[in-house]
Amino acid sequence: FAAGLRAFLRQDPDVMMVGEIRDRETAQIAIQASLTGHRVLSTLHTMNAPGAIARLIDMSIEPFLVSSAVSLIVGQRLVRKICDHCRELDTVSQFQLQELGIDANMFGAVQAMKGRGCASCHLTGFKGRMALFETLPIFEGLHEKILARASTNDLIACAISEGFRTLRQAGMAAVQGGLTTVGEVFAETRSDAFA
Repeated sequence: FAAGLRAFLRQDPDVMMVGEIRDRETAQIAIQASLTGHRVLSTLHTMNAPGAIARLIDMSIEPFLVSSAVSLIVGQRLVRKICDHCRELDTVSQFQLQELGIDANMFGAVQAMKGRGCASCHLTGFKGRMALFETLPIFEGLHEKILARASTNDLIACAISEGFRTLRQAGMAAVQGGLTTVGEVFAETRSDAFA
């Protein structure tokens, strides 16, 4: 795989898609390609967008290289969508809100939905999936945190201070829009203090 990437780089592409960065060698090639002016798109398996930074550093990529080569990270999770044919109001418990890190007073005005189950959704209450996204541009404050080898939670806190919206927050927006359930968001997003 790495040999194929090197051969591809000799063709001087403008954009390079690396299916998945799984090892140090692939990460090094992708980082080097980015640093030499190529637009590199790839995937990494992490719990959230800031976790991609830690993952690259864990692969022995120097923080100054990560900070210089990475410009944007997008995290995504798929959640099931509530069936349009059997959607109805749902009650959300204080416990569920607390587990999601949601202030019950803020959530009080929102009416959560659920699917009761029908022939259209094969009695599941869900039909189809939708993506929840978090986008993390690498801004100056984050550059500094990366260089200092900050923890993922510190990276998240820094990003939130600049307006970063976590997967869980994106999920709660989908709940408020009646698109998915609190249970789906809870199951598919990482539990952390910054949700």
